[in-house]
Amino acid sequence: MERMSARATLLVLVLLIGMPLVLSADSPTIHTVAWGETLYSIARAYGVTPQAIASANGISVNSWVYAGTRLTIPTNKRDDDVAPTTPSGYYTVRAGDTLFAIAARFGTTTDAISAANNLPSNGVLYVGWSLKIPSRAKTNNGSAQPPSRQTHIVQPGEFLARIALRYDTTAQAIAYANNLPNTWMTYPGQRLNIPGAPAPSTAAQGAPASATTNIRLTNIPLYQQKQTLTCEEASAAMATRGAITEAQLVAAMPRSDNPFGGIRGRTNAAYYGGLTDYGVYAQGLQKGLSALGVKSQVLYGQSYDEFRDDVLGHLRAGRAVIWWHTWQDSYQNPVAVKMSDGATVKLVPYEHASVIVGANERGIAYHDPYDATVRFASWETFRRVSAYFDNMGLVVLQ
Repeated sequence: MERMSARATLLVLVLLIGMPLVLSADSPTIHTVAWGETLYSIARAYGVTPQAIASANGISVNSWVYAGTRLTIPTNKRDDDVAPTTPSGYYTVRAGDTLFAIAARFGTTTDAISAANNLPSNGVLYVGWSLKIPSRAKTNNGSAQPPSRQTHIVQPGEFLARIALRYDTTAQAIAYANNLPNTWMTYPGQRLNIPGAPAPSTAAQGAPASATTNIRLTNIPLYQQKQTLTCEEASAAMATRGAITEAQLVAAMPRSDNPFGGIRGRTNAAYYGGLTDYGVYAQGLQKGLSALGVKSQVLYGQSYDEFRDDVLGHLRAGRAVIWWHTWQDSYQNPVAVKMSDGATVKLVPYEHASVIVGANERGIAYHDPYDATVRFASWETFRRVSAYFDNMGLVVLQ
């Protein structure tokens, strides 16, 4: 009897070993970080939010991730589990949603949703936001027309940011549309879906009065900042066309808890986006440039129309403009902070600086030192994020 029981047990074990292992639909995925990846590029690849990955791994959303790190990727819910729009056409953002995924689900484009909600097309979404979903266009027979797309075949020497500029979109939007793990890995012959953008039938809010604006500076280098909080110094190095380096300017910069006077906090802090380790404003950056013999002009405090016209005027004269905005043009709430000298200064979470290198009737193109990419911001976005810093810029006069 014991021998039969043993045989039965052995048979059960063999059957269990031979059966395929079925994991729960909610089982997490383990991702090993590759060189060049970021928390945001990994989140895009898996269709989840950076916040969800950070929470699953006990890290901050602002943490650096290193090649070889093993990250737990929380499983996103199926589309069937996501609530549809309300009768009035609004959708509530769920964990794991991306702008492109929502646009694909409802048969529209990221630009259409962005325009309906005053969002940047590469903007970060937050769980609980209520988004207006624009109606799909109708054909003559009354059927819904799918979102417009173009196909681009990558040519030798092309990279995603340059392709995005050609189609007036962003590298991030193309990456979303093609499920790319990052915004730099392309190869000749690759076929890319280009998310369609609505034709600019009317002038966008905040756009220049002339619809013939088409300016592009071609001799501005593209640098990546060397430290977590040296976007301003890296931008200045680009604006001087490499005449000075980021390191030279960091060394020459004064330090102050007031960003109008110098660098506030550490330049290579572990995290970015905070208010203690912060950065520097145009007036403080100008001091460092002056110490290196570089002349510059501060743009600050004027009306939006004056600021926009000044930016366009300098671009037409061949001068790039260092521009203060928020990281990836995100929505933020400025905070009034009292300085040691008694002054109260407005600080903005995720303060950032980039270099404007071009403009057209739809918006501006800029070199972003965070990841050395070329980005595009609509005039609506330009107006919104510039207002956080009272229309702040700095022009190198060379």
